[in-house]
Amino acid sequence: MRDDAGSYDEIMRLTSSNRGESGASAYDFRKTEKFTGDQQKFLEKVFVSFSEAVITGLAGILQTRFHMELLKIVPRSYTQYLNTLPETTPMLIFNIDSDVQGFIDIEFGLAFALFERLMGGKGQPPRDEIRNSFTDLEKAILQKVLTRLLDAYAQAWKDIKAVKPQLNSFEFNPMAVHIASPSELMVVVPFQAEMASATGAIDLVLPFRYLRDIIPKTSFDEFRLSKTSPGSGPQQQMVPFMTKHLQNARLPITVSLGKTELLFQELLSLEVGDTIRLDTEISQPLRVKVNNKTKFLGYPGVKDFKLACKINKVLQDGDEEADE
Repeated sequence: MRDDAGSYDEIMRLTSSNRGESGASAYDFRKTEKFTGDQQKFLEKVFVSFSEAVITGLAGILQTRFHMELLKIVPRSYTQYLNTLPETTPMLIFNIDSDVQGFIDIEFGLAFALFERLMGGKGQPPRDEIRNSFTDLEKAILQKVLTRLLDAYAQAWKDIKAVKPQLNSFEFNPMAVHIASPSELMVVVPFQAEMASATGAIDLVLPFRYLRDIIPKTSFDEFRLSKTSPGSGPQQQMVPFMTKHLQNARLPITVSLGKTELLFQELLSLEVGDTIRLDTEISQPLRVKVNNKTKFLGYPGVKDFKLACKINKVLQDGDEEADE
């Protein structure tokens, strides 16, 4: 032990000075709240999906290169984060549940470039002499486009929890936004966005307690395996959709009585009443073809005064009887 570590009595005196009347020292557990490794993986998966959905949602209307990359997720108190935002910051406030709210803030220069691109410009950041604000009409136009971010948020969570965020308001003054108590722990999800010649930050801010409670309790690897197991993949999910829309599709079906080969001279000499011998015996089943490929075997007959064929066997790929 180091000589300058202090005696036992001195250590006890220093620690006991911070204790209350109950004999226990005060401790703020919020300071140590953090996500586990699995929870962190869940969040990264969700918010990477969010960025991809935003790119897809904005690409069609911007008609220019747009990229958005997830940075490091960090927890911060509500007031501490708001104090870092500039005085004029576009903020999309939305309701997640009845008692839970979050917001998305966008750096002003990037928001200006988005608006300029929507108006037919090149998507450049504002010059120094440009006013640092938007008119009411410009805000309405920008808001309509930015609500696509809420659609992207819902899409990102669809594999974990169905959510339907609802727009609450579109603000530009961070100090006027009150969605949580000043000391409440929030999760700041930062993204670096690039569009044309403009770059800027897009931050998604959500309550820590909300995210902690909705993240699955299973491990990330188990959850991922459950989503990729047979019967749960995208192809399997498309089966009911495909089945529904294929039920009314029409396919050509033919019944082959048999075949034979004739010389061309014999073909020219055929007359009414002549008999052509086929390669199929009368006791053998007929071939039922779908799109010229034998799929069934059956026997000829009559139903409702019409010629018919009764299916006797369903052929599988590789059946020798299907070979011709």
